[in-house]
Amino acid sequence: MLRRAFWLILAAIGALGGSLGAGCAGDEPAAPPPDDGADALPLSYEPCSAAQRVGSFTIELNEQYTSVGGKVFDGVAPRDVPVEVATDGVCKLFAAPIMQCNPECDATTQVCAEGNQCLPQPAARDLGKVTIRGLLVPLELQPNLVTKAYTNPASARLPHPGFEPGALLRLSSSGGDYDPIQLRGWGVSLLQGVTNPIRVRVGQAVALRWQAPEDAGPARVHLNLNINHHGSTSNWLECDVQDVGSAEIPVALVDALLERGQSGFPTLTVTRRSVSSTSIGAGCVELLVSSERVSDVELDDFQSCGSRDDCAPGQACGPEFFCQ
Repeated sequence: MLRRAFWLILAAIGALGGSLGAGCAGDEPAAPPPDDGADALPLSYEPCSAAQRVGSFTIELNEQYTSVGGKVFDGVAPRDVPVEVATDGVCKLFAAPIMQCNPECDATTQVCAEGNQCLPQPAARDLGKVTIRGLLVPLELQPNLVTKAYTNPASARLPHPGFEPGALLRLSSSGGDYDPIQLRGWGVSLLQGVTNPIRVRVGQAVALRWQAPEDAGPARVHLNLNINHHGSTSNWLECDVQDVGSAEIPVALVDALLERGQSGFPTLTVTRRSVSSTSIGAGCVELLVSSERVSDVELDDFQSCGSRDDCAPGQACGPEFFCQ
């Protein structure tokens, strides 16, 4: 309680223009966001579609630290829009798109798209100053002059955890290459107790457990099962499930994924997250407040490897990092 009170006092000082925020010394205190009534409305779970996502901001709660960052582009790269292969309830099987251009595109300035087209590579854009409220210490971010990426600098002195569970978070930009935006987030609790390792077998659904929160709020748990990170073709499963402490990935999708191949060091990434989004001229921008865990995946008759020493006698470690 003393620790929480201490940081709340610091937050109050920061709101009056103290030096505990991320801004440079001498900056004027950020004006509060307009009272548009948005905070009184229920926060829904609204991620951008891959075809429209041009940027994301993240507030990530890890075991050892809380991080904030983001980046926005002026378009969507075709390679970032996966092909939806199959759906079962809240789970989907995706495949990476295959883009082939002849002659090849200039990799420094172009991306290959369907129809043998070379399109301009999306460029990072400046949204001006980005202010995040609802953290234990108010935070102001400026874009990197070269990369246009937003990160919290060391001078921000963001405590850990950086927000309370259930905190009402608000991100606003001052405007730059695009008009100002506002996004809301919800303070998720640290994700704990995730099943590790996960067993993936033909003919069986994948069962997963984790520690359910006291209040799930508008957050859900996002699952990403990828058993072919290093393969010649990339396929994976994604699910958005209720944050109730357990979930199952349907057997039909598990079998379909296994049929598409495996490679070394498969993983299941489990992310508790709230997501809101808004539109700008180029597409959709989202704010994710998240806590993530990565579980190892065990496959039948399959051994991942980094060298021959990881394999049984008579086997070699292949280019896709599994013993053959």
